[in-house]
Amino acid sequence: MNSLLYYLFEVNCSLVIGAVLYFLVFRQLSFFQWNRYFILGLCLLSLLLPFGTVRLGELFLPSASPALAFGQSNTLTHSIGTASGLVSEVEMADSFWHSFSIGYGIAYGYLLVSFVLLCRFAFRYIRLYRRIGQLSQYKFDGFTMVAPFGHYANCSVQHVIVMEEDQLNTPEGKLIFEHERQHIVFNHCRDKWLIEIFRCLYWLNPFVYWLRRQLYLLHEYQVDEVLANRYGNSGYARFLLTQTQQPCPTGLQSSLFKNRHELVERVQVMMSKPSSKKARWQYVLTIPLLGLSLLFYSFINPPKSTWFSTSLKEGSNRSKTIILDPGHGGKDTGGISSFGLEEKSLTWETCLLLKQELERKGHKVVLSRAADEYKLLRDRSNVEGDLLLSIHFDNVKGKQSLPIRILYQSGVSHTMLEELNRKFAFSLGQMLQQNGLAAGTPAINTKLAILRGAKIPALLLELENINAIDKNVKPEFIHKLAQAIDQSFED
Repeated sequence: MNSLLYYLFEVNCSLVIGAVLYFLVFRQLSFFQWNRYFILGLCLLSLLLPFGTVRLGELFLPSASPALAFGQSNTLTHSIGTASGLVSEVEMADSFWHSFSIGYGIAYGYLLVSFVLLCRFAFRYIRLYRRIGQLSQYKFDGFTMVAPFGHYANCSVQHVIVMEEDQLNTPEGKLIFEHERQHIVFNHCRDKWLIEIFRCLYWLNPFVYWLRRQLYLLHEYQVDEVLANRYGNSGYARFLLTQTQQPCPTGLQSSLFKNRHELVERVQVMMSKPSSKKARWQYVLTIPLLGLSLLFYSFINPPKSTWFSTSLKEGSNRSKTIILDPGHGGKDTGGISSFGLEEKSLTWETCLLLKQELERKGHKVVLSRAADEYKLLRDRSNVEGDLLLSIHFDNVKGKQSLPIRILYQSGVSHTMLEELNRKFAFSLGQMLQQNGLAAGTPAINTKLAILRGAKIPALLLELENINAIDKNVKPEFIHKLAQAIDQSFED
C-alpha cells in the first residue's frame, strides 16, 4: 500500500510541474490546439511517468537475474508446513489488524473517495444518456438535435445538440448551432471524458480543477477562432457581449454561454494579436520537464539498500551494523521440542552468543528485542543497518540434524534490494560451507513478514532441527557461523 501512496505522490508532482509550466509559458500563447494537446498529454504523462522512472542509485550497480534463486523456491514448500514456529509467525504477520497502519488508512480512504466519484460520474452520464435517448430527436445539417430539457439548453452533449428547432430559423440560432457543431467536429467530448475521469482519480489535487477549467476555455477559444474568422472578430465579439448570462452546470456538455466573466475573457483573447509562429519553439520545454521529473523521482523514497551496496564491497575491515532478530518471544513461543525446549529461548541465547562473536570482529550488533518479549514483526523489520538476520530453528520429528536453511525475500518494491538479498544469501551459503557447516541452497520465500517489511538486506536462517539440540547451540557452531557472516561482506 505504500507503493500506492508513492505513486499518487509522483503523479501529483508531475501534474504540479506541468501546470506551473503551462501557466508560465504556454497559457499566453494563441496556439489553442497545441495547448489542448499539452494539457491532455500532461494528464496521460503524469499517469505513466512513475512506471518509467529510473532510480539513480541503480545506475551504478550491475543488474543480475535471480533466475537461479527462483528455480530453487519450490524446494521449501514441504518444510514450511512442518516448522510450526515459522508458520506461527507467518499467520500473525498476515493478520489485518497487525499490519494495519495510518498509511493503509489514508490509502484506503483515498481509494474509497475516488471510487465514489467514479461511480457518481458514471451514474450521471448513464442517466443523461438514457434521458437523451427518450427524447424526440431530429436531424439538421447531418447532426442529431433534441429539444431543451432540464438545465440543458443551447449546448451540445456528446454528439447531440440541444436547442429549440424554431431557433434554427433565426440568425442568432444559426450561430449557436455553428458554435455547438464545432465542438462536435473538434471531438471536445473526448477531452471532457478524460479530464473528468482524471479529476475523479486525483480529486485531492487543486491543480486538476484548474487544468480542467483551462481545457474547457481552450475548447471555447478554438471554436471562437473558427467563427471569428467566418463572421469577423468585431461582429462575433458584439454577439457574445450582448447575450444574457445563462446558467449552465459543469459537466460533459459544451455551451456557448457560461458566465459574463468568461465571455469577457474570451472576447479579450479573440481580439488580441495572435502569437508569432516563432513562439512555437517554447514547446520544446516539455523535454526538460520530462527530464526534471525523472531526476526528481530518483530521490523519492530511495532504497536504503543503495547505500548499503556501496559499503558491501569495501572489505571486512570496515565495521558493519548487523541486526540480529531472535525469532518469536513473549506469548509467541515458536516451536517446542519433544523434551520441552522452546524455540524463543533458544533463538535468544543463540543471538546473545552470536552478538559477542560478531562484536569481537569489529561489527556493531543490535538485537531486535531486548528480552523475552512479544514484538510485532513490522516493528522488528523497521530498523536501520547493513544487514538483518532473523534467527530460527526447524521443528522436525526425530533427532536428525538438518542443514542451515537460508531464506530471502523476492518481490519487494525495489529491484536493487532484491539483488542484494540474493547476493548476500548465496555469499553466506558459500561461506558457511567453507567453514565446515552444512548449508542448503538459499531459497526465495514471499510469505515472511520480517523479510517483506525490511528496507535493508534481510535473511532468515533456520539453523538446526530443535529436536536435535540438547539445551543450547554449541560454541563451535556459533564461532563458525559468525566467521561465515563476517566473510560474506568480503565476497
